[in-house]
Amino acid sequence: MQRFTNGSNLQNSFIYVPLLALNARKIILTAHRGFRHLLTDAQLGKTRMILLGQTLLACADIIGLGSMVPVLMLALDHSFLEKSSKLRFIFSQLGFTSEANFLKTLIGIILLFFLIKGLLAFFLQQFIRKTASEIAYSLSHRAYNHVFEARSYDRLNHDGPGFNEVVFFSPFYFVSGTYIPYLTLMSELAIVVLLTAFFTWYNPFIFFLIVGLIGGGFFLVNRFARKRITELGEAGAQYRDKALREINYGSGGFTDIITHGAEEHFRGKMLQHFRGFSESGIRAINLQTLPFRVNEMIALIGITLLVIYAYFYSSDNIGQVRALAALFAIAVFRLLPAANRVLQSLMHLKLSAYTLDQLRPVVAEPSSKKESICHFEQEISIRDVHFAFSDKPEIISALNLSIRKGESVGIRGVSGAGKTTLVKLLMGFYLPKSGKIYVDGKIVDDSKSTLELFAYLGQDPYIINGSIAVNVVFGTDASDTQKIQKALEMAAFIWPEATGDLLKAEVGDHGSHLSEGQKQRLALARAIYHNSEVLILDEPSSALDGATEQILLGHLAELKKSGKTLIIIAHREKVFDICDTVYTLENKRLNPYQP
Repeated sequence: MQRFTNGSNLQNSFIYVPLLALNARKIILTAHRGFRHLLTDAQLGKTRMILLGQTLLACADIIGLGSMVPVLMLALDHSFLEKSSKLRFIFSQLGFTSEANFLKTLIGIILLFFLIKGLLAFFLQQFIRKTASEIAYSLSHRAYNHVFEARSYDRLNHDGPGFNEVVFFSPFYFVSGTYIPYLTLMSELAIVVLLTAFFTWYNPFIFFLIVGLIGGGFFLVNRFARKRITELGEAGAQYRDKALREINYGSGGFTDIITHGAEEHFRGKMLQHFRGFSESGIRAINLQTLPFRVNEMIALIGITLLVIYAYFYSSDNIGQVRALAALFAIAVFRLLPAANRVLQSLMHLKLSAYTLDQLRPVVAEPSSKKESICHFEQEISIRDVHFAFSDKPEIISALNLSIRKGESVGIRGVSGAGKTTLVKLLMGFYLPKSGKIYVDGKIVDDSKSTLELFAYLGQDPYIINGSIAVNVVFGTDASDTQKIQKALEMAAFIWPEATGDLLKAEVGDHGSHLSEGQKQRLALARAIYHNSEVLILDEPSSALDGATEQILLGHLAELKKSGKTLIIIAHREKVFDICDTVYTLENKRLNPYQP
């Protein structure tokens, strides 16, 4: 999202003409190639229909604008019918005897033409809106599926733009910053090309006048405003980020700020950055009036030059000046905005090009259906595994571990040693840089999923804003009340403050009505309810008092007797009493624990 901050003045983006003119072809081709990768065949088909419709409407625009010129001439110059052989031909062929009736009929036809064209443009715009919404929804859907099917959430957050970015923001910014601007660009380019060709054919003077005036106006705006607007955009982005950081400090550390009486300090820093942000934005808004003033001057200078040309150099002063003035007015009020929108669209495409790179790898369809490993009979083994995030130093090196079915394995180690990374390697969230992980001799790789084999209870369990029962069944449609109650009992979950039916009691947003220990036990009940063969417990008793911890250990011992395989990560030694084997993870490797 930060990438868009510097583009807060996109309505003035045409001031970057020299840069964009050099890169326009590259920008358009990049967007075009991105569409081929990101859009489905059906969406590409709809896009081609839209482009065809826009081209036809562009032609209709030219026809409509062109038809206005002779009508205006006929209305302003009563002798124009005699001067125009084409109008006389139409007049005679249609059997008119009155010039007034002929003019009324032409005006009526033109109005009807513009009405039909406007309705078609409206329906095309609705079609574009629906197609764009469908594309954004489809990209978000495909990205979400890919992240979960490829188990790449952590990889996205460590090595990529992040889950929220590619699933939520990038699909929208691709549509709003690339797809729609691309359609606008193609439509307005068609207008520019057709109008330019028409003016060149009708009167080369008009063409060179327009090119000279518009080009000169763009140069002036680019020369005097570009640097300042860019500086304001960059300054505004910096101030905004600093202000948001101070706001986050204020909200995230609300309790500490209140108890230490530091409100004035944090408020002052936030307001200081907010002042810089707002002043930069307001100055940029003031500069936004510059292009309109330039357009006004272009129109004034153009009309003045036309009058001078027609009076001093034209053999037919009155007729020529009317025709040229009408054409120039069409150019100013249709060609100039079209040129502006072309350059705005190019700037949008340039600023949003990053979304193509973000979405391309995460919307790819899986090459084949993964084989799901949901049970094992003998053992899970890790053989000489190495792992690191991106180009960072290794977290795990030459690690070996065997876990037999029904065994309870404890893993200890200091914070940051890589214990959680190890279990996520086991579950398949990460793939080793080298080495192998086996389940009953089958290699776990991109073609196999072990997610159904494991239930994971992390240190910060995810609690839904809903009832106890909803949190236990966690996304499954069917719920077994007796099974839920049994899971809660096995997890030693108690909530004395709850009133009424415990299963219907609401836990609040992120479990705000529960203690940290209750959250952990509720998440444990969820893991027990889903009945996976391997239960991974990451610090299961860290938030429990001694008595509750003893109850939990008793229930874990019962789970072990039932045949469950347990992997327990903990700091508190008492938890390891139920473990058959305990390892210490240190120096990137596992070693048998020696009390």
